[in-house]
Amino acid sequence: MGIRALWDETYEALLPHALRPADELHREYRGAVFQAWLTWRGDTTEEQLDSLLSDDQFMVLRTIEGACALAWRDALLGPVLSRHGHEDAPGRPFGGPHGLWGTPAQSTGTEGFHRPALPRPDRFGAETPTRPSLRDMLFRVVSNECLWTVDDIRDVHTSIAAVSQAAVAPVDRVRETVNRLCLGAWHHEVEVSQRRGWDDAEWWQYLNLERLLPWAAVALGLPGEHPDEYGDLVESVAWSIVTSSFNPWTAQALPLGFASALGEECVQLAHHKEPRWFTEVDWVGLG
Repeated sequence: MGIRALWDETYEALLPHALRPADELHREYRGAVFQAWLTWRGDTTEEQLDSLLSDDQFMVLRTIEGACALAWRDALLGPVLSRHGHEDAPGRPFGGPHGLWGTPAQSTGTEGFHRPALPRPDRFGAETPTRPSLRDMLFRVVSNECLWTVDDIRDVHTSIAAVSQAAVAPVDRVRETVNRLCLGAWHHEVEVSQRRGWDDAEWWQYLNLERLLPWAAVALGLPGEHPDEYGDLVESVAWSIVTSSFNPWTAQALPLGFASALGEECVQLAHHKEPRWFTEVDWVGLG
């Protein structure tokens, strides 16, 4: 079975979890990490929770996060992983969506286990970031590829569900879904995240569209063995719209024409993959 089947089945397996509130899932994952911490350290007092994180605690907690993330993935995707023998899956790196299917050995590299890196001064010589308390660190655990993927699928499902289902041609539904994903990603990065770190990467890299579009392709049933090729369109479209940081783009809104151009490129890629797809296929989206 090909790589596209892995994407399709992964989407279907994670969609029920994506329909649950995000806060609820994140809370459950933090609880799993905390329980693993208690297993390793035993009872932890309020005083210990409020003390600053030591180097040893930092590295142990990062290791626990990694182990819990893999366990969380296997719990949510266990039947799919077992059905396909994911360790030998063909295709792009790790044989699955965004490396989500990577095995522990593959995910940590052929050299073996690597100790988590301690916080260090940045390359400009600034001071080492203020170390948080153990309580804060336990509350902020986020290193979970599977949970991030569930969040992506939730965003895709929400965008597709918001598109009118009445008398809308598949090609127009693709364009409108992409438009809504772009607007939603912009809102989250600019209004919710308040552009944290906005100046250390290209503007479009903060929008997460390279991860969202492949799942949109799967949910919309767009043709192609490798859905992540739809995500690959983001960079080229972004550069065609904003060719230089010195252009008169104020960064106060999405660059004019970006969302529509990206939607059109998705349509064209789908047409390239299956020229008669939009005219022959019955509209049966997974979302």
